[in-house]
Amino acid sequence: MRNVERRRTIGYVIPATTASLLAVALWMENAPLALGVLAGAIGATFLYSEWIRGRGEVLSDERTLRIDEMASRRTLQVLILALSFSVVGLGILSGNRPSWKSAYYLSSALLALVSILKLGLRWHYSRVM
Repeated sequence: MRNVERRRTIGYVIPATTASLLAVALWMENAPLALGVLAGAIGATFLYSEWIRGRGEVLSDERTLRIDEMASRRTLQVLILALSFSVVGLGILSGNRPSWKSAYYLSSALLALVSILKLGLRWHYSRVM
């Protein structure tokens, strides 16, 4: 059992190390280093999952897939609500302060992009499944 806990700890070390190295790269304002950290994290995550799968451990089953679906759905709902409130708030603020216009346009574009992506993926999966 102790060996299983050790392997799971590696699964938590990868994102923690990635976040730390990404914070350092952004603090140094080094974009190539930040992109390298992200590429390394993708590679490390892939290698870790292949190593776990090769040892015969179950990474996901029906329960974990269902939990992930529910968490993703709730995250998307919260994101859309937060973007909606930011669009309304920034729309009001940008009327008095023209310097807030770019933030208003950005949040409006993000809201439109997320909404279109959700509708497009919903349409896609309704056809596939």
